[in-house]
This record gives sequence, C-alpha cells and structure tokens, in this order.
Amino acid sequence: MTQKKIHENRRDFLRKFTLLGGMGAAGTLTGSAAVEWLRGSAPEGNGTLVRIDPDPAAAPFAPLDELQMDVSVPGTLVVFDGKNREYFRNSVTGGMKVRAGGWPGNHLVILLDGQDRPADFATFRVRATTSVSDSGGKYSRLLENLYFTMTNEWEREASVVRFNGKYYHSFVGWLRDHVHTMKGMKYFYHELKTGIELYADSQRGDGMIWDNYNKRPPEGDYWEQRFGYGDFVRVVDEGAQEFRRIPVENDVEYLFIEGIYYTWKACGDDTWMERMLDPALKALEYSTTDPYRWSEKYRLLKRGYTIDTWDFQNDEDAEISAGPALYGDPMVIRLPHTRFGVMFGDNTGMFASCMYLAEMLEHAGRQEEAGRVRETGRGITERLDALSWNGRFYTHHVPEDRSIVRDLGVDEPAQVSLSNAYSLNRMIGHDRAVSIIRTYLGIREKMPSTSPGEWYTIYPPFGKGYGGHNTRWSYMNGGVTTIVAGELAHGAFEHGFESYGVDILDRLLVLSEKTKGFLHCTYRGAMPSPPERNFTPLSLKELANTDFRGNTVKGVAGWTGEGENDLHQFPTGQQVFHGVPFAIIDPAQNGRKACLGLSAAERYTDHAVLKVGRRAASVYLLHTTGKNYYAGSVSLDYADGSGHIDHMGPGKVSNWWYPTAPQDRKQTPHMRVAWRGENRYSRNVGVCLYGLNNPHPEKQIESITFRSAGDPNKWMVLGVTLSDQPVYFEPDFISAGIPDNWGAAAVVYALVEGLCGVKDHGTAYSHALLAPRWHAAGEKEASVTITYPASGGYITYRYHHAGGVIRIDFTGSMEEADIRLLLPEGAAVSGVRINGDPVEYRVETVEQSHYLLVSGIRSPVNRVDVAL
Repeated sequence: MTQKKIHENRRDFLRKFTLLGGMGAAGTLTGSAAVEWLRGSAPEGNGTLVRIDPDPAAAPFAPLDELQMDVSVPGTLVVFDGKNREYFRNSVTGGMKVRAGGWPGNHLVILLDGQDRPADFATFRVRATTSVSDSGGKYSRLLENLYFTMTNEWEREASVVRFNGKYYHSFVGWLRDHVHTMKGMKYFYHELKTGIELYADSQRGDGMIWDNYNKRPPEGDYWEQRFGYGDFVRVVDEGAQEFRRIPVENDVEYLFIEGIYYTWKACGDDTWMERMLDPALKALEYSTTDPYRWSEKYRLLKRGYTIDTWDFQNDEDAEISAGPALYGDPMVIRLPHTRFGVMFGDNTGMFASCMYLAEMLEHAGRQEEAGRVRETGRGITERLDALSWNGRFYTHHVPEDRSIVRDLGVDEPAQVSLSNAYSLNRMIGHDRAVSIIRTYLGIREKMPSTSPGEWYTIYPPFGKGYGGHNTRWSYMNGGVTTIVAGELAHGAFEHGFESYGVDILDRLLVLSEKTKGFLHCTYRGAMPSPPERNFTPLSLKELANTDFRGNTVKGVAGWTGEGENDLHQFPTGQQVFHGVPFAIIDPAQNGRKACLGLSAAERYTDHAVLKVGRRAASVYLLHTTGKNYYAGSVSLDYADGSGHIDHMGPGKVSNWWYPTAPQDRKQTPHMRVAWRGENRYSRNVGVCLYGLNNPHPEKQIESITFRSAGDPNKWMVLGVTLSDQPVYFEPDFISAGIPDNWGAAAVVYALVEGLCGVKDHGTAYSHALLAPRWHAAGEKEASVTITYPASGGYITYRYHHAGGVIRIDFTGSMEEADIRLLLPEGAAVSGVRINGDPVEYRVETVEQSHYLLVSGIRSPVNRVDVAL
C-alpha cells in the first residue's frame, strides 16, 4: 500500500469516527469500512500527534508490555483492544505509560481534544503466544521440551487427510489419540474443528464413531478380514481409504463428545458446537443401548478383558471371544462368545462427557435434553461407584459372569490401572480423588527401585496372559507412562497435593533431559537384574582368513577388499561387549588372519565349521556384513545328528558402515551394536552383537557351521561365545507403543491448569480462572501466557512475591475473571486490592492448603495486590 493511500485511509477513519458519534459510539465501530481497514490491512504505526515507544511498526507487542505514549498537545488518550473494547482512558499533557492488554490484534490509540473530538490516532499490534517463564527456567524448559515432543514424533504439528473432498487436520490418525493430544496442542495449533468433524461427518447410522482413518491398498487389507463381520470397517473414497473401529474398544464415543467440548472451549464458536450436538447425542445413545457396548446386567458400559482402555484382550479371552469357528484375535468381540465385564474408565469417561454434553445443550437452549443427559451421567456414576469403587481406587475389571476364574499371574483386585489417574479429572469428587492420589503415593513407596516413577499403566503387572509386546514391566503391562504422570499431577494440584504435583513435573523434566529434551510416553516399569551367567569364548584361530586391515599380506583377505576402508581400529585380545566376553585374534600373532570372512568372492570361504563339543543355552556372535541385508546362516550341529539353522538377516546382523540395531522396546532385544570406530572413508564403522537362543540346550553342540549367502557379499565373524543362560542384553529403559505426543499433552495439561493455574470457565477464556500455584514450586516470579490460536483467546499474567505482598498483573480476552491463589503455609491475608481499590475476598481450605478467592473481576487489564 502506498504512503498516500495510508494517509487517505487515516483521514477517512478520523472523519467517519467523528460522524459516527466519536467516543460515544465506540460500540458501532465494527462494520465501518475505515475500521475494517484498521483491523485488517492497516500498518502499525504512530500518528502525527500521538507517538508510541517502542515504535509499533517494528514488531508486535506482547500482552502486559509497557508502552510509552507521548502526545504533542494535551488531551485524553483512549485505547481499544482487538475487539474494540476500551481498556484505557486518561488525560495526558506530555506522556504516560500504558500496559497493552485485552483481545489481541490491532489496537487503536485515539487522542481526543478538549471537546472529545478525535485529533489523531496510532495503532499497534498485540500478539499472544503460549509461554511460561520462571526465575529458575525449569518450567520454561519443561514446556519447551513438551512442545518439541508433541511436534517432533511426526515432525509436524498436525497431519492433513481428505475425505469426500474435504480436508481435515488431526494430531494423530486415531480419534482417541487426537483428543488426548489436543489437551496440549490446543495451546499451539490453529485448526481444531476439522479433527472432530472427520468423525462426525463419517458417523455410522446407529451413532457409532470410528476409531481411525487410514489409507487402504487397492487389493484390500487384513483389517477388512478381521473386522468386516460387524461393519467395523468401511471402505471409502473409491477404495483408497478406510475407517476402522477396533471392536473391543468402548471409549471412542465418550472421547468424541469430549473432543467436541474442548474444541468448542478453545474455538469459542457456538454455531459450530450446536451443529455437533446431534452427532454427540447419537453417540451417547449408541454407547448406552448397543449390545456390544452396554451391559444390561450392570447398566454400565462394558468391554472384553483388555488392560484398561487398550485394544487387546488377554490370550485366553481372545480365543474364546472369537468364537469356535475363528482363530483368536485380541481385538475382536463377538456375541454371545465374548466374556464381557466393566472397565471403570469407560464409565468415568462417559460420566464426564455426559456433563460436558449437558453443558453444551444448556448453552444452546436445549434444556430438556440437557436434563436427560445429566440424569444418564449421574446414573452411570452411581452404579459404577457401587460396583467398582473398593474404598481406595476403582477395580480394574468386574466381570459380568462372576463365576469366571482366570489365571493371569496376579492378584487382580489389587491392580491399579491407568484410568484411575484419568478419573481424578472426571468430577469423581474430592474424597475419591484424594484416595486415588494416596494410592499412587503408596505405589511410589513399594515400586521397584529401577522404576522411573509410580505412573504405571497397571500395577502390579500381569504375570501371564498378555504376551508378545506386553511382556512384564513394558508397554501396557506395567510400563510407566507420562499419561498417568500428567493426569496424576493435574489431579494433585486440584486436590490439595500441590507439592506432589510439582514433584511429578520436576521428575518429568529430568526424564526428558535424559533423552535430549524428548519426553517419551512409555518407560519400563522395572529394569531386570542381569542373570548369573557363565561364558565360554571360542577361538576362531583355525578358521580365520581375513585381516581387519584392508591392505594386508599376500594370501590373506583384506577386510572387505576395499583398501583403507577397513576395520583396522578394532581392539584385540580379551574384550567384553554388553557384558559378553570374546577372544579376539590379534592379526599380528596369527599371520594377519583375524576373523572369519564368508563370501563367494575370491580369498574368502563359502562355509566353515567351528568345533564345539559342549552344551550351551545360547550362542553370541560378534559379526557384521557388507551391503546385503542377508548375510548367510548358522547351523547348530548337535551330537545326535540333528541341528538348528538360524538365518542371519535384518535384526540379527547389520552393515559395518553406520551399524544400527532395532529399537525393540516392547520385547527383550537380541541384537546390539557392540563397537564403533572410524577409518579414512567413514567416521562410523562397527560391528554388532547377536544372541542366538539354542532351542535344545539339553543337547551337546558338536559344531557350528557358518554358510555364506552364496554371493559376493562379505559376512565377517569376529568372535563366538557360548553361555549357559538364555540370551540377555540389558533392555532400553524406554518402552513403546503409545504416541509420545499423547503423553506430552497430558503433562502440558498439568503444567498449564495445575502449576500455572490457567483454566477456562467460559469459551476462548471469556470467563477465566487464575489459580497460580507457584509457591508450591518455590518460585517468587513467573510470567505466563496461555493462548488458543484457534480463537485468539488468551490469558497473560505476571506473578511476583516479595516480602509480604503477592502481586499478579493480568490481562486477556476474558470478560470476567476469578482469582484462586495458593497461599504460603501459615500466611494470613490482611487485605486485597485490585487496581488500587480494596475488594472482598475469602479463603478456602483444600486438605492442608489454603487458597485466596476473589470473584467477578471485569476489567481487561488488572493488578491484584495481596497483603500478607
């Protein structure tokens, strides 16, 4: 825009503002062409008579930034926020300080003359971005690490998919994961509605909500075979995509409702919310009537015997659930075969969602339906408490058929599962919440010493029945998850255990910084103790035919035949890798023959036989390969003439350039990178260590036969060691199976609403609660901004505790705000002032904590002083 056009627009604004009635008609500014120019494309800048310092054209201001406003002539300064709300007015002769506040966007400063006529104006932009700053930097780092985790797993903030020509944004391709991740990402991402609309637009006719939306191969896939029996798979977009519902899951409908609610809260769009109400009601009806979902016996939501809210049954129930005509499938439920029971988390989740849905219905004027939904929710929680509450926590699974006896290797009634932490934040009442918090404190006292925290998916874990990737102390069978940590911390802050909430956040920061700022969602619940083992290193001296060096003596193969691109740095003699000893040949003592090279190429051997003559439970190979994925085979030749062959491919051997080992975080690993070095051509060369479990440890191994792949690829065997115990490598302390952004979002939820204490009692922070709990963290100063990019709604405050005064400066998009301030232990309040005026207050006690409460603050920019 030219400078001339800008001046014309400025003159037009002043003229129309005067014609509209000046300051008396401020509310009519919206819709004026001149003001639309101001709000939209007007450049930030100073006027002729009004000057702002720093220069508003240089950069946007943050909320509560202090601006110096100077005038050339006396008058009255009036400042409007991004929604034309007046938030400052004062007489001025030379200059004064003004704190930016109110709605973000273009702010208007008008200078009125002595007759309240506009003499000049200036504009500046206010931008609010979610951030936390504390004097020690601890919680700033935590929020940074959490955002990094939420966006780094998929290397983007969100994914975009298409269905029926419409594009949808989601944080994860599963509704459940998306809704849980939204707890954190709603403070950073602009598009939330379509992530819920995808599942509303595709809702099955009877109200069922799909679990996920995925690409489909042209020939179809296994999911259709598994789930097609109950219309739990639907092919769309001319066969290119498909919706799936994991049949055993029974949390999807309540999470759909929860997702609508929190999207509405962040976006503040009543019209959108009202469009979602009928799909939400249909989802509720489906959950409380469908024979796959609703227990007529208990009049509660039901499911097969899964671990808490997860999507697989134990092995025994999987076999029974599929029916006699089909193979066992842990995700399948079939009537009448499945042995259903009540998992409490489905029901506390549905109770909370009934309350959310009733609130939305009331807001939309549908009072009668709201009443019915509330009654449904109350009935669920009353029946659940009578059935599942054991006085300390909710019992994990209550079978419909009490005569069923399962042997899952654990005292099932003693198990504390993940949804207890979720239930803390689902309106279950203070007394039950306190009991659950104390239960987790008890787990902390008795958990394994190697556990990273008491935040178990289930504790104690199942001893059997959930095999494969659910081995004991991993993933959903006793793994430790940040989901529980975040929900538990949030509940602790809300129910008078603030120091415990802080302690959880502090430990999570330490965990994240062990892995370069990335907070994994699942960790091992206990690290196993290394077994007592005896080893027998075998000598390859008689079989060796290859040097570690590429340039070697005549008649000996030089590593892979690539000259100085070799392994000359590899150590020799008695070496130990990952606890396993090896006898490594010194080529200088063996005619430059250091290892066994297998290949069809010249100077290598196609096969070799290593004499053994003893029993072993496992065999460890120190080896590597060239360019091919398949290296060859190992045969254990038993004395009775039988044998066992193991083929060396991916997961057992790796290339010697930049060697890698699989991240087998759900099971015990059988391969590790043993050693790394460098050469002239590569800064990362190495060998791996593979453990082969002998399927017949009772048999004597007469010999081990190595065979190449029969091609020019080189397979190098540097060492062989026997052990009298099965293969063991110390597992990674990280487990897997849950999207990391889901867990990180739960911690953001605890940080924002718990420690920072910013909660939304309206929509887009129209009615905000500020409940700072910085005293529990020992912090005297903190600055917090929490923003919804989807609407622009935000809250900013600055907390300062010095001497006998706690000061909170705050602003935001709110029309009303309440304060709920955690007081220091033993402190007595002598008075409270807001913007210099004394106000009424009261003090509330929660357990041993005391909170100062002030309600109904309506000014856009405020200073609260609490005298102690």
